[in-house]
Amino acid sequence: GWIALKNLNLNINALMSIAVTGAILIGQWPEAAMVMFLFTVAELIEAKSLDRARNAISGLMQMTPEQATVQQADGLWAEQEVKSIDLGAIVRVKPGERIGLDGDVTAGQSTIDQAPITGESLPIEKTVGDKVFAGTINQAGSLEYKVTAAANNSTLARIIHAVEQAQGARAPTQRFVDSFSKIYTPAVFLFALGVALIPPLFMAGAWFDWIYRALVLLVVACPCALVISTPVTIVSGLAAAARKGILIKGGVYLEGGYKLDYLALDKTGTIT
Repeated sequence: GWIALKNLNLNINALMSIAVTGAILIGQWPEAAMVMFLFTVAELIEAKSLDRARNAISGLMQMTPEQATVQQADGLWAEQEVKSIDLGAIVRVKPGERIGLDGDVTAGQSTIDQAPITGESLPIEKTVGDKVFAGTINQAGSLEYKVTAAANNSTLARIIHAVEQAQGARAPTQRFVDSFSKIYTPAVFLFALGVALIPPLFMAGAWFDWIYRALVLLVVACPCALVISTPVTIVSGLAAAARKGILIKGGVYLEGGYKLDYLALDKTGTIT
């Protein structure tokens, strides 16, 4: 808060710092402690919601195995970290294993569970020439495939990147609240300053009483709930959807959902 004041940035932290310090200076220790406690609780709630969203992204990342069986130059097979596998390498996948990288099947035949990527509920038959995707599960037989995309450029990696970008994009309500708080917060500070100074200077008011009222005004009028309500709600909604396998590209689309009267999905449950 004091860093914000030093930079002449009257944000929520600055208002809380002024209110707490003022309460301490006039001897109102219980009020100062209560303000600090409530503000800390609000920040913890926001941090918890953001952690849930990050955990949902981590769940997507864990769909890719850390290692894969790669054919070496001498023709032998060896375990290798997925991140270090080059384009064009031949990777072998046994039944029940997750596919580590995108590629084209070069040998073998199997069925692949592509639900994590495409939403298709039924396993897909794969044979030579067909494409396979990182994060999907090989079910029936062994396959060999030629890597066509690096680990950081696979279909799954692009989905994760899109979700991360979308979570950082601000919805219209968030942009409005941010703009409003930039005007509202300095206005509250100036009004509280007037409450603290004008009555004692021009109306023979008691300094203690009016400073106390100004501090109460700072606390009551602080837009904490207003500022954190929208981002916390949106992030929580995105995280809850991700845990259930629903990937929403951002708060903009989540917020716009109230305009929908009907929703039509294909058999995979994907909206494109």
